Amino acid sequence: MPFSEVIGQEPALKILRHSLKEERTVHAYLFAGPEGVGKKLVARLLAQAVNCGKNNFDACGRCSSCRRIKNFSHPDVVWVRPGGLSYRIRIDAIRDLRYRISLKAYHPGQRKVFVLTEADRITAEAANALLKTLEEPPADSLLILLTSHLSSLLPTTISRCQIIRFSHLPTKEVKDYLVSRFKLNSDEAQFLSRLSEGRLGKALSLKEKAAGEERKKILDLVSRISPGDDLEELLKCASEIGKILSDFKLRLKKRLKEVTPGKKEETFAGGRFPETEKGKMAFLGGELRKKTREVLDIITGWYRDLLILKEGGEETQLINSDRKEALRAKAESVSPLYIIKSIDIIEGTKQSLEYNSNLRLSLEAMIIKIQEELRNAENSPGKIRRKR
Repeated sequence: MPFSEVIGQEPALKILRHSLKEERTVHAYLFAGPEGVGKKLVARLLAQAVNCGKNNFDACGRCSSCRRIKNFSHPDVVWVRPGGLSYRIRIDAIRDLRYRISLKAYHPGQRKVFVLTEADRITAEAANALLKTLEEPPADSLLILLTSHLSSLLPTTISRCQIIRFSHLPTKEVKDYLVSRFKLNSDEAQFLSRLSEGRLGKALSLKEKAAGEERKKILDLVSRISPGDDLEELLKCASEIGKILSDFKLRLKKRLKEVTPGKKEETFAGGRFPETEKGKMAFLGGELRKKTREVLDIITGWYRDLLILKEGGEETQLINSDRKEALRAKAESVSPLYIIKSIDIIEGTKQSLEYNSNLRLSLEAMIIKIQEELRNAENSPGKIRRKR
């Protein structure tokens, strides 16, 4: 799959194409940008391009090297992902990287490529160990760090890499791709492109029926929070949101059990399905974290839309354009301060879950705090009541 088949990201691709053509690729790149905009795909294509048997400054996608890299079976292309209960890139992973990078390439004349997905998840100890490799890497190696949170990386790490920035795609590009590639009708493609906020990967996941049903359920739950809800009702709301996540975890566990060891097509973003129990647990934990962030982003999107309407913004700016009437009705009964505080509560929940806070308790606290802010905004007397 050559670079020309990547959707959007022309500024990033222009830099990489020029570097390949002039044979002046640097030893370390830092791909920075939102999730779901193509960073992993371009990292793989770059690994293919520097090792392509056709030597045409691009990835032909057909030679043995390109095919093996695509199937995550090339011995000189290594993907380093967060793992463990804390879902971090730990010191042992960097020590392994440093050992592998010191070895000669399995295929003489080719470059060893190491891709660190979610590089911002690296521990301080591991980041310091990585610095030594970034300072003096072997000539036949290439490191590619991917991050959606550039500010979370050490300045010393950033300074040793060439930053390639990735951005949200224009909604029209996402829409056109969905229409041409998946034959969606124009209205559905337009809706998904806006809902994904210019992230093609997100649009593709939202296209699935199950994702649409989950989103509907989440929005139904949060839109019904009212000042009169008692504690039991609030806890039920949090429980229903938690069930969406637990069901996702169960489905993923089942899928992991069904994986045939070594089966090439059984891959996920950034590598093959893990085959060891330890690897499966790490993968499961990481995917659950991502799913939790997605669920909280859906809730944030609801309040973002409320703020747009409350501040007199255009309805064309709404993420949840299919819920205009419900949003209008809700916007009339709440204050901008309540909306802003609710968004802060959700963002605070995201942060607490990054530090392994209990998911159930975090969701319950979030819903209760949002309802308390709603009570305060509407000057409703009394505290949360418990049903008898």
